[in-house]
Amino acid sequence: MPANIQLVLPGLFDLPLSELSPRLLSEQLPALNRILRLANTRANSAFTIDAMLRQLLALDSSAAETASSLPLAQAYAAPERRKSNRQLLFRAVHLRPDLHNAIIVPISHDREDLHDIIILINDLYDIFNVDCDISAIDEGMFLMDLKAFEAPAHYPHILSVLGKPANPYIEQSRQHLQWYKLLNEMQMFLHAHDLNRDRERRGRLAINSLWFWGGGRVPDNVDSRLAWYCDDPVLSRFATSLGLTTASLEQLSEPVDAAAVAVVDLRLLELLKSGVATDFGDLLLDIEHSLLQPLLKAIDRERKDLRLRLGHDSDLQMTPVSALKFWRRPRSLADWPSAIDNG
Repeated sequence: MPANIQLVLPGLFDLPLSELSPRLLSEQLPALNRILRLANTRANSAFTIDAMLRQLLALDSSAAETASSLPLAQAYAAPERRKSNRQLLFRAVHLRPDLHNAIIVPISHDREDLHDIIILINDLYDIFNVDCDISAIDEGMFLMDLKAFEAPAHYPHILSVLGKPANPYIEQSRQHLQWYKLLNEMQMFLHAHDLNRDRERRGRLAINSLWFWGGGRVPDNVDSRLAWYCDDPVLSRFATSLGLTTASLEQLSEPVDAAAVAVVDLRLLELLKSGVATDFGDLLLDIEHSLLQPLLKAIDRERKDLRLRLGHDSDLQMTPVSALKFWRRPRSLADWPSAIDNG
């Protein structure tokens, strides 16, 4: 039976534990440690953000669909274009050559990089406006609306691919010849742009590629009774377009009274993928107090189940009965991956 509450928290088991205070891990995260101590594992096959959210929204009817993109871009399409399946979200990235591959590297969003990104995208649109429309939807994020063919739906959310090889997705793009031709022409334009040579002189990464995602058709079988808690503007706009009731993460401090609840927090993964040295301790404490403690209260008070989706081989399932397993020894993130008992 599906859990009443599903919490999507990718990145939790990828944190650099050696950089975190032992006292933080053992004493200051009681709700997280209670879950790690008492929860059971549940086999998981959804590792990307798209796959986790497709399962959460019960959109998958076959294993093949698990790899499909969540059609986030259509939430930004004009009403008359919403069913056209020709929209993609995209950000500027750097492709770093590796031995047999190219690694997808993020471009920072400081003032200098954002200034350069806007120049490049404006120039790119001047060249390719016969093929697509491009509009800005957030700092460094854009919407592409293709004019002649449908958008590919095999690209995962950008946070699922940063730091990983691009070649598998490039090979899949070959199956969409019109798209593959357009993509190659755009990358050639970026490679040859004078601004990228200037960026390299300034010690900046060349903006030599774009990462597209969010293609696909809007599903029509979503249970609109699901309550959606999330601070990511793209995911929340998508949820609203599906007819879901949306709220911010801070509103979890109020009673969680919906029959089914989805809580999505991408902040840990965003920090991990940023490439910037940072202290994860404050964010972990905020997740402890603003997410995990209110959700555990809902389990105790309202007899709900919690499924923690982490993008790993196993999810964690917490139920009211879990509290009876008092014999399990205390555990923290420092004990992972041997921390969780089956059964």
